[in-house]
Amino acid sequence: MAVATHDDIVRLFPGMQDHTVVEIMAMEATVDELDAASLLLQDADEGLIGAQQRHGDRLSRLLAILANSEIRPREDRDR
Repeated sequence: MAVATHDDIVRLFPGMQDHTVVEIMAMEATVDELDAASLLLQDADEGLIGAQQRHGDRLSRLLAILANSEIRPREDRDR
């Protein structure tokens, strides 16, 4: 799995502030983890707390960062 680059993060979460991008890069999140987090954030029925408990520490941390940033993933999943 490839570690997400700045471009990957901004592509999935346009408008994200640089400090949040740096925080995600520091945790060495993978592109797959970003995709999973993006899908979870888009699914309003999922329930973020339950998702965090089911998906492990790294994804939970990534979801927390993204939730605090108030940036939402692109609606367009076709990249």
